[in-house]
Order: sequence, then structure tokens, then C-alpha cells
Amino acid sequence: MKKYSAVALLLSLLASTTYGQEAVTGFYVGGSIGKSSVELEDADSGEDFKGNDSGFRLTAGYRFLKWVAVEGGYIDFGTTDDTILGVPFEGEFNAPYLTAVGLLPLGNFDLFGKAGFAAWDGSLENKSRGVKFSEDNVDPLVGFGAQFRTGRLAIRFDVDALMLGFDDDGDDEADGDDWAYLTSIGLTLKF
Repeated sequence: MKKYSAVALLLSLLASTTYGQEAVTGFYVGGSIGKSSVELEDADSGEDFKGNDSGFRLTAGYRFLKWVAVEGGYIDFGTTDDTILGVPFEGEFNAPYLTAVGLLPLGNFDLFGKAGFAAWDGSLENKSRGVKFSEDNVDPLVGFGAQFRTGRLAIRFDVDALMLGFDDDGDDEADGDDWAYLTSIGLTLKF
């Protein structure tokens, strides 16, 4: 709950700032909250983990040109739950990331796509037996979104997809098509 309070505080601080018309380029920070989803495919059993929760992102970036930026930050995908063959499981994933961002400016509105890498850390726990598989890795992160800029403030919608090479059964092999997603809305403030 503390992490959501920190994001809410950041968003309220950003919203209370005064805004004037400024250049599009420069350094920015922001935060967003939204719906997260983790999908882990188990090729051995055919039963997949699919859990949802609330997640958040903290972002910092630099827009070099009106169509190019670099962005880094932290995504917390929350605590996702699912039941597989009657057994409760809980997943927790988070990831610091670094991406290149391509933007299409349309007046005060931007469409964007991004690609980069995330150094994720995650775990999947069998809640009835207390058995937990944990792993960390660096994998591709892609995303897209849109934002509306008004002076130094931007209201932003993002969709991010992190490919997870997750070994959920401890056999040192990633078991399939594993992903973590965050669909969020938030604010950024340009300095």
C-alpha cells in the first residue's frame, strides 16, 4: 500500500505545479498507475499462470529531439494470483528498465513506441506448499502509448510488455511464452 501512496503523492505534486508554454525537448520525470498482468506458460503441464493486479511505474527520461527520447525507470507489476489445478499460486515481478523512445508529435499530442531492456526480478510461489521459484534476468521490454502535453505537464497512457525468460519449475530452462504487462495512466513533468 505504501508504494501506491508514494505514486499518488508524486502525481499530486506534479499536478499542483504551474505550467507555461515551453520547448518539447528536455528532462522529464513522472509516475503512473494501472492494471498489471503476468502470464507464465508451463510447457510441461499445459496449465498456465495468468494473474492480474494493480501496478505502477516511476519514470525519468530525456527528450533529445521532438521525435527521440531515452527513458529509464522502475515498473512494479504488483502481486498476481492464480489457481492452477486447484492449487493457489502467487507471482511477484518488478523491473528497472531502459528504453529508446520514438515519438510522433501532433501538436500538443504525441504518439510513441519504445523498445529496450529490463533487469527484472520475479518469483512464483505455491501458496499451499510454501514452495517458491525465484529468478532474475535481463529481457526485452517493448511498449507504445500516447500523451497530451500542456506546458510542462503531460498526461500519459502507456502499454508495456516485458518478455520473461522465467524458469518456473527449477529445471534451468525457460518454460515458454512468459510475459508481464502494465497498462497505465499517469503524469510526467518536464524540467
